[in-house]
Amino acid sequence: MITQMDPILIFSLALPIAAAGLTAVLNKRASLYVAVISFLPLIGYSLYGIFADLDYLVPIGALPSPIGGMYLINDGLSNSFGFTIALVTAMIAIVSEPYMEHRFRALGIGEEFKIYYPLFILCGISMEWIVYAYNLLLMYIGLEVSLISSFLLIYFYGYDGYGKTRQWIGTLYFVYTHVASVLFLIGSVIVALTTGTMDLAAIRYVPPVAWTLILIGMLIKLPSFGPHVWLPWAHGMHPTPVAALIISVVGLASYILARLYLISPYFIISIRTPLLAYAIFGGILVSFAVFRQRHSYKWLLAYSTVANMAYLLAGLTLGTYGIVGLTLHFIAHQLGKAVLFMTAGAIIVQYDMLDMSKMGGLQRYIPSIGGAALLGWMSLAGIFTVGLLGEFFLFLGLLTTLGLSLNTLWAFVGLAFLFLLTGTYGFWALKEVFYGQPRWPYTKTKPSNKLVVPLYVLGLTSVILLFPPISTTLIHTILSAIGVIMHV
Repeated sequence: MITQMDPILIFSLALPIAAAGLTAVLNKRASLYVAVISFLPLIGYSLYGIFADLDYLVPIGALPSPIGGMYLINDGLSNSFGFTIALVTAMIAIVSEPYMEHRFRALGIGEEFKIYYPLFILCGISMEWIVYAYNLLLMYIGLEVSLISSFLLIYFYGYDGYGKTRQWIGTLYFVYTHVASVLFLIGSVIVALTTGTMDLAAIRYVPPVAWTLILIGMLIKLPSFGPHVWLPWAHGMHPTPVAALIISVVGLASYILARLYLISPYFIISIRTPLLAYAIFGGILVSFAVFRQRHSYKWLLAYSTVANMAYLLAGLTLGTYGIVGLTLHFIAHQLGKAVLFMTAGAIIVQYDMLDMSKMGGLQRYIPSIGGAALLGWMSLAGIFTVGLLGEFFLFLGLLTTLGLSLNTLWAFVGLAFLFLLTGTYGFWALKEVFYGQPRWPYTKTKPSNKLVVPLYVLGLTSVILLFPPISTTLIHTILSAIGVIMHV
């Protein structure tokens, strides 16, 4: 892989860091503008990278062995993830203003946007550094910054509930995700001591012990079925814009695993069948649990996130096409779930309501939010959105890695059933919240445009990405990135 300087990429990754510091002294409106503008270069440049099929390493320094060269990677994978995260972060920054105004009032405190926006921006840009980093130490730093900033946001501004305080819930979130990060760090240190470097461009082999530790850590972070217990608490009780933002944090666990798989695939290949079975059947079990979350719309969305992470884990096991499916489903899930969490946020702002047993019929009262929710569930279910391509490539990965036979039929049936469950619980939830007879005395209101327009930007982006030439270009650049790394 070639190496070249890229001042535009470095500037795009550095600008939000500077913006985080600036918003600590600006007023609310200026902070909103700065937050959104700071991510625009990354949105534009990552999109350019996708269409130009950029594929190279960007040196930003070096440290003595066993850390090695510090590189950023500008390729189809990083730009696909980077574009999605940057767009979602910018849109959620807009939604944050009216939502957090309401949240500050509910907490009985003055507006603290000078704390909120710096932490919010740091959380968003730390995820971008994880995506573009091509050194294990840089990835770890990104994981820790995203963890600390999101932890502080729930600790300061989250919700109390179910007999627990937001401080307790924040601590639960911190402990689980920090354990995941530490396991990643220990695995990375083992890699460094074995190979003499943390530079992914120079690593050709990840020892089994390191692979095991990193995999366990990322399964907690993802999270997969079993270690998922922390996620409904965190996403259900986070300030809703932050819950929408940190969907990327959990999904990026699959990105880290995919990066390691591309340079040292033997370990995942050796456990392909049990890991795939774990992903599919775990996803099915959690999908059934989604139907039991009528007590809270946000908890339902959180359980849906756990179920959808099964697609990403399955994609990891399914070779080249599986990685393409993983990437496309990450995009679809991030766009769709960000929309859905912010429909929950809009309902909170307008009606202070999360209990689905008291919802129903909201389409007639806030139709703009109901329309956005439809786009969100379409993105997750792969209906007329980029999620459809993700499903196609996951099945193609199944066909090319396992083949179609009586012995592998369980995987095809299980994955198809998981897709069916996603659509079923999605449109069931849509009906429970927005259709049927109202189960509470609501009145018609008009949400702020800041609560509406960003949702349609994200939802329609998922639709647009389904169609050529954008979809074909996106798939080509992902395949190109995979091919370059696996044949270095």
